[in-house]
Amino acid sequence: MERWVKIIIAVLVVGVLGFFIYSKIVNWHKGNVETAVIKEKKIWQKKSNQLEQEITNLQEELTVVKGQKVPEEKLAEVFGEEEEEKEKGKKEVSSVKKQPDFADIERQILAFFSYLDNQKYVQSSKLEGGVYNQYKISVEKLSSTLPIVAGEMDSLYNMVRNVAHFYRVLGKNRLLLARQILINESEVIESVMKTYYLWCTMDDEGKATLQGRPSLETQYEYAGYLLNTLGGRSYLLRRGPKERTLTTYYCVLILDRANDAELNSKGIDIRPYLKSSLMEIKNQIGLIYQKEYIAKLNELSLKYP
Repeated sequence: MERWVKIIIAVLVVGVLGFFIYSKIVNWHKGNVETAVIKEKKIWQKKSNQLEQEITNLQEELTVVKGQKVPEEKLAEVFGEEEEEKEKGKKEVSSVKKQPDFADIERQILAFFSYLDNQKYVQSSKLEGGVYNQYKISVEKLSSTLPIVAGEMDSLYNMVRNVAHFYRVLGKNRLLLARQILINESEVIESVMKTYYLWCTMDDEGKATLQGRPSLETQYEYAGYLLNTLGGRSYLLRRGPKERTLTTYYCVLILDRANDAELNSKGIDIRPYLKSSLMEIKNQIGLIYQKEYIAKLNELSLKYP
């Protein structure tokens, strides 16, 4: 009898120990499974976050690309409507858009100045005589006080003056207004820059009525300043990528024109800037005339091998 009791007790002890060990194993396995699940969740959450960020980036890029075409209403507001488009009853517009002549460009420039005069941020600057008057004053000041293109690094004085050139020449208020225009008119700034470049470089055939077109010599000095000096480069680096890319592009075009006119008095080599401008244009998202820029730069690359 005592022997059976011992057997039963032993069985019970073994059973209890077995249950205890089983419980421990189950809990350990469950803990490992939960840990593995949590770890796997974290991995997938990280991947999910990365995918969401990539989707967000693609959506932003798509938004920019979609925004390449500026609404016709906005362009009409900025540059004014052509007289022929104002005629009542006109229903059809030719699918082939005619190239603007100098009179068209001049009208667009004047319309742009008038448009700026009606903007609240411009009116709050309280500069006398309107934007066109201030523009003419600015061009006169910039033309009579040129930056240092060669010899900037000869002294600390030259370097400091070059870095602060626009501030010294234009003054705080005009510079702030220019900055506000770049910020507030970012949607149309590419079209404005293209129109302004045409206005400054197109042959007027003696028909110009507006003042304020800087000479090619002045354009060359500032192109050299922006591309080839510490002061000019530091100014460009403070601008947005689109403005910086477009400014560099037009500076390259001006250097080319200066070479053709034998006005490259500083001996600036156009080739490195031509190469960097082409790379920037190709990598810049949201340019309306990107294909046109690339075609022109490729043409110049053949001209300057």
